[in-house]
Amino acid sequence: MNRKRALLVLFLVVATELIGFGLIIPILPQIGYRFSLDRWQLGVLLAAYSAAQLIASPILGSLSDRWGRKPMLVVSKLGTVLSYGIFAYAGSYEWLLASRLLDGFTGGNISVARAYIVDITDEKSRSKGMAILGISFGLGFIIGPCLGGFLYDGTHQLAGLVAGAVSLLALILTIVLLKEPERQKTDTTRDIKWYQFLRVMKCPVIVFILGVHFVRMLVFSGFETTFALFTFHAFGFDESQNSWLFFYLGLAGLVIQGGLSRRSVSRVVPMVCLGLCLTSIAYGGLSMVATVPMLFAILLIFELGLALTMIYIPTWLADKNTDSESVGGVMGLYEATGSLARIIGPLMAFGLFFSSIRLGYAVFAWVLVPFWLVLVIPRFRKWVSPTSV
Repeated sequence: MNRKRALLVLFLVVATELIGFGLIIPILPQIGYRFSLDRWQLGVLLAAYSAAQLIASPILGSLSDRWGRKPMLVVSKLGTVLSYGIFAYAGSYEWLLASRLLDGFTGGNISVARAYIVDITDEKSRSKGMAILGISFGLGFIIGPCLGGFLYDGTHQLAGLVAGAVSLLALILTIVLLKEPERQKTDTTRDIKWYQFLRVMKCPVIVFILGVHFVRMLVFSGFETTFALFTFHAFGFDESQNSWLFFYLGLAGLVIQGGLSRRSVSRVVPMVCLGLCLTSIAYGGLSMVATVPMLFAILLIFELGLALTMIYIPTWLADKNTDSESVGGVMGLYEATGSLARIIGPLMAFGLFFSSIRLGYAVFAWVLVPFWLVLVIPRFRKWVSPTSV
């Protein structure tokens, strides 16, 4: 099948999923005011999506190993469309929460999309496919918050309907244009259990990769939820200035990942090591930065490190998984690990570092140091290389 067409459809599927995730963020305060929610209810509303993904991602990914990638993508995207319909017309907190849970449970299509890329690429071209998904992540996180703020007209109905319409378009394109990968064509002899992917947990290298991903997402989610407070206290940035700063971050990420998507890299471990090292340096820089120009320079380093880890950690995981029948489940486990980190990270950041965000960023920098140091040890580097079994 046409690989470029498949990647385009997967790009749209993931981008619309992330648009929906980001869409609710800027209108949460207005929703809270309208429904008289306390801060705990708002927290639950925001965490519901990630909590649901934590459960659903490995299950949907594993089901795609048995029933095929395209059917699971269609089912999950249909759930997203329905969730936005519920969100648009929700008249109570309970219905809002139900819409976010439904979207999270069916949002496991990201793990299925990653598995699809593994199916249609080899080790040399896999990083390029993962970079395409990275671009869709960045675009989704730019458009989502912008749409949410722009479309809010006193109610959240218009924002929900627009997000639902965009997701419906992605669903139609999936049905019409996407074909099942050759490796996943119907095989009547296949008998894959939904929990079969758990066997990979016996592999120490895969456990280590998931641990790297967990720690990376833990500190990133802590940064993500405290950064606006940091810029306010450190530089006096208001909401408008922070919006432009986040736009700068998103645009820089798109440019960097767009450049990486043009390159095929077979040695992924050095790229992961470099990404972790740059991210660690960036967190350390944020803990000491004193001027706005220096802030912008450090954020460029941060975005480069983020892009490298976002692309090459799942590529590394796919290369180390030798069980071709559990690709979807393993990719789902990867997404679930990230979802768990996204739940814990903000709680940890606000609980431990709220009084000194700079100290928190310094701690984040040092937390990453052991991981990239270990990866430069020759003996260990040979153990984790994708070509080793």
